[in-house]
Amino acid sequence: MKRIVFEYRDEWSHGEWRKQECIVRSVEECKKIYGLDECEHRILEIEEIKR
Repeated sequence: MKRIVFEYRDEWSHGEWRKQECIVRSVEECKKIYGLDECEHRILEIEEIKR
């Protein structure tokens, strides 16, 4: 699993960057869940989570 920290901005954030994080299997999964392909975004950090 990966802990991914990202920022996004869209019409709902009124052009302001919003920071968020998630724990998922891949960056692609994060993009799909949060709809990042539909808005401007940037990945800030990817951390591998070991069990």
